[in-house]
This record gives sequence, C-alpha cells and structure tokens, in this order.
Amino acid sequence: MNKKGIVKNVQANGTWDGKFGTMYKFEVTIGEDVGEYSSKSKDQQKFVVGQEAEYTFTGGNYPKIKPIFAPSGGGNWKQNDNPERQLMIVKQSSLKVAVDLCIAEGKTDLKFVFAKAKTICDWVMNDNKEEKTSEAEEFVKVESTSDMPF
Repeated sequence: MNKKGIVKNVQANGTWDGKFGTMYKFEVTIGEDVGEYSSKSKDQQKFVVGQEAEYTFTGGNYPKIKPIFAPSGGGNWKQNDNPERQLMIVKQSSLKVAVDLCIAEGKTDLKFVFAKAKTICDWVMNDNKEEKTSEAEEFVKVESTSDMPF
C-alpha cells in the first residue's frame, strides 16, 4: 500500500553485498512506520529528514520501507504534456515515414520529403477528430479505386 509521510529519522545501519555490489542499509522512520531501506548510494536522498516522502511499508519480522520512484525520463511526471516535445516527436516520426514514402515513389529530393513530412505532421497534429476521420475515409476511398496491382 502506498503511503505518504514526513521523514522523522534516517540512520545508517551497515552494508551488505549483493548481486549489484555493496548496498547501504538505513533505518528509516516515517510517521509510525519504522523499517529498513537499502540503497546503492551511501548518501541516499530518497528519504530526507523533514521532507515528505511517498513510500510503501512492509511490516513483519524484517520491516521494509521503499520509496515510490518517479517514472523514467528524469522524474518529470508531466513530461509528456509538453506540446513542443510532442510536436518534435510527431515531426521526427513523420519525417521517417515521408522518407520511406518518397523513396518508394522515386522522389528523393529533400523538398518532396519535407513537403510530405509536413502534410503527415499537420494531419497527425490536427485536433479535429471528425475531420481526421473523414480525411482518412476519403483517403481509403481514393486508394481503393486506384490502379494498384494488389
């Protein structure tokens, strides 16, 4: 169960060797919970006295306290909400698709590649879902009536 609380005490409590090398043990007190936390760093910063921490607690004969880690990507929870970052990702993937399409069409001039990438990117970034759906349906109609050999 996830919990939150203010760290009351952190005390070094020895080391142990495991498959990841030397681990540093700490006795951590948060609220009424007291447990052991093992860290790869002897200067751990997951539990700092006086600061609030989100953690899990496992009681029993050998109680454990473990921090709730932020997701990868530097711990920035809102990283994927950044519109500029999203646009750059869409531009990169659109450029890759445009290159593949232009090569298939025999048009390797960069102006064709960039024009096709912009068209794809604009379509992906369009917020109007109804318009996207109608564009996609129109595309399928055009493609299905073409003289493609398959």
